Formats: sequence, C-alpha cells, structure tokens
Amino acid sequence: MKKKNILKVCGALIAMPLILAGCATVSNVTDPATGKNAYFNEITYFGGEAAKIGDYLYYGNSYHSVSDSGFNYNNASESGYLARININSGISDHGDLPTGIEKVNKKLAGFDNQYMFAYQNYIYFTSANTHKTASQQNDYTRVTMFRMKFNGDGVKELFTTRYDSSSFIQACEGSDGSAYVVTYAKPESSASDGYEIQVMKIGDKMGSREVVAKDVTSAAADTSVDSTDKNVYYTKAAEIGSSTTEVFSLDLASKESTKLNVQNFGSTTTLIDKVGDSLFYTYNNVNYMADLTGNDITIGYGEFYNNGGSISNVIEVAKNDSAYKGYVLVSNSQLMYKNAETGAPKKLLDSSDFSDVLFADGDYVYFSNSTSIGRVSFKDGAKQTIVTMESIISGKYSYIDGYIYYYAKFQPEAEYDEDGEEIEYEEDASVYMYRVKAGDPSDAAKIPYQLVSKIKDRVKVESDD
Repeated sequence: MKKKNILKVCGALIAMPLILAGCATVSNVTDPATGKNAYFNEITYFGGEAAKIGDYLYYGNSYHSVSDSGFNYNNASESGYLARININSGISDHGDLPTGIEKVNKKLAGFDNQYMFAYQNYIYFTSANTHKTASQQNDYTRVTMFRMKFNGDGVKELFTTRYDSSSFIQACEGSDGSAYVVTYAKPESSASDGYEIQVMKIGDKMGSREVVAKDVTSAAADTSVDSTDKNVYYTKAAEIGSSTTEVFSLDLASKESTKLNVQNFGSTTTLIDKVGDSLFYTYNNVNYMADLTGNDITIGYGEFYNNGGSISNVIEVAKNDSAYKGYVLVSNSQLMYKNAETGAPKKLLDSSDFSDVLFADGDYVYFSNSTSIGRVSFKDGAKQTIVTMESIISGKYSYIDGYIYYYAKFQPEAEYDEDGEEIEYEEDASVYMYRVKAGDPSDAAKIPYQLVSKIKDRVKVESDD
C-alpha cells in the first residue's frame, strides 16, 4: 500500500461526535509480570504528570503554561506532545540524551493543568482546550479530557470543563466497584455562578456525563481504592433554617446525595480534603476530622487542628507505626506534623523552605520549590535536598518505582571539543521532563538527575575566529 493511501485510511474523518479514532501510532504494551497486554483492574495514579504502563513511561515531552502571555497551542504541542519512553533502556546516565522516545499523540500533554492516570487498557489525560468561543477566541480557562489505548489508538474526547485554582478533576472508585471521573468546576453557563459537580462513568462501558449537584460551595474526593467510604462530599448554602451550610455525601454509582447531620447551626462548613476514610473540614473557624466509617456521620465534632488558620495538603503518614501515626499538613504557610493521638503539632518546614508538598513515603515527606526537591523526616525533622537545578516547575510530579519525575528548565552538561575548549550552543529555554532517585540524597548522588525528554536540535554558536 502506498503511503498516501495509508494516510487516507488513518486520517479519514469519522462522522461520530467526540471520537477521534485512528491507526495505532506505537506498539502495544506487554505487562512484564503476566506477558499479556497491559491492563489495570483499578484506577492507577502516579501523581498526575506521568503514568507507567508496562516498561514504558507516558508523559508530556515538554512543559508549557497556558497562562503565559505568549502561549500558542500549536507551537506548544510541537514539543509538549504525549510521549513515551522505555524506562529500562531509554533513559541514560546524567549528561547523556535519552533514546527511543516515541510520539504517542500530538495533543499537548505537558501543561500546567495536566491530570493523567491509567484504567483498564486506557490512558486518560487532559489537554488544553482547543474549542474556540462564539467569537472565535481561544479559551484556556477550560481543559479537555481524552482517553486512548496504550498504543495510541481509539482516541476519544470525553468532555471539556472550566478549570481554575479551586477546581478539581478526580478519578474515583464508586460503591459498585466501577470507576468514575468527578469534576468540580464552575458551570459552562456562567463564570459567576457557584460550582457544580459532574460525574462520568469510565472504562470499557462508558456512561454519560451528568450534573449531580449545583451551587456547590466546597467539595472533597480522593483517589484511594483502599478506603471503605467511596463517596464524594460537598457543601451548599442552606435554603431554609438557621444553618448557613448543608453537607452532603454523594454515591457515585446511584448519583444520589444524602444530607449529613450538622451540629451547632449558624456556622459555615468548608470541606478541605478527603483522605481515605477521613473527611477534613473547617467549621466555625476550627479544623475538624470526621470518621467516615460509621453509619451516622455528624459534622461538628472531632476537633483536629486548632492552631490558627485553615489547613491544606493533608497527607496521612506512618499508618502502621502506632508511635508516629498521624498527618502532615500545611498551616499558616508552614509544613506541620500532627500525631494522631498525642502531642502538639510540630513544625517541619518554614514557608521559605518549600512551595509545594508532593507526597509521603516511609519516614519522609517530599517537597519542592522553584530550584530544588527535598525531603523532611516527620520523626526527627531532618531536612535533606535531593536535587537542585536552575529552574524547577514546583508541585508538578509523578512518583514511580522510587523515582521522582518532574519538569525543569533544560540544564545541559558542558561539552568540549578535541582541543579541550567548551562547545557553546544557543540557549534552549525549554522545560523538559527529568527524573531523580528519591530516598537518601547519597543514593541520588550516585545517579544524578536524568533527562527523560527529547530536546530540540542543539545549534552551535559560531566562533568569531
């Protein structure tokens, strides 16, 4: 078959809305453990910026911010496309370029509102919205979610939603064991309205996306498949009575909401986070934690943290260590540790030390700022720097098999000619994917940060000689 005929078959327009199916762009992925095609029985999430499928890492090849004044989708997608690389053979030592990078899909996958996960034999990822407004303007306050098979086939647009600093997109397991994508965002009808929650069943048997709650003032959901409680929680202003806030639990399978019992009427409840079977919220200017495993959930009891101000970024630590079991959280721009049973909250980091909390593993909490990634022990407060670079995109990461994958400005190693003179290249200001080994910094020193992305062709600076 001639090349032009292949293009004609693969590029044919299909008269079905939202479906962008085409020929596979890369090979199928085999699960090394089973020898069969990769398949995920549960929602598998790695932090949001990348996903490991078999021996392959799927990621946005370069990073772009839609809020930049010069942002152009077409230009950004030329390098920020959805790529993959064989983790075992393609990533080289510090200073060497990676090999075998493949373009899986041309849509922009490396951007500031990326959300990526795997479920069954599909990878799900967001991309910057390309649907223009009625006046033919670009509207990057929206994001679009797609799914496709691991070989790049069967690309399908699922939905487009508004997205701001208070919004979230969350893949959750429902009470029926099925997977759902939950969005919390302002409605399409008006940017000034309250938020709404929409739910869409995903997987082999897709469901329609439905609005299940309107005029929502706060919401909380989590990705844990180990939690007993599978509900999503949200608040609304009360229509009648003396309470200013009503709190609801939402069953994703039935899409039915149940109003919870709220004590001390007259105060506003704002949900902070759901971590496993615990719901964190602020009530009457005090931070509380509700146990979601009981039959009668009451909001207004169970004071959790009353050390001044609201809290965020709640992460459970030391689940199996009774002496240290508790939570880390951000309060008053400081990273704090609170034992579940005893003791006052302990400060781990000042605001000058970190910009974002990443994850917890073992005895440590990992964090980042604009130039470094580090970790701090919640047991003894010991702080360690794992990697330092010229410019890091703080808070954007994935944690896979002991490596932290992150975006940073291209930081090349010096190269020298046969005379020992350093070779000068034109600057590449692009932001690419790197990785560094987590754990003890001495281990990271043995394998310093490694470039994962395909870079632009480097252009030498011509000598004046």
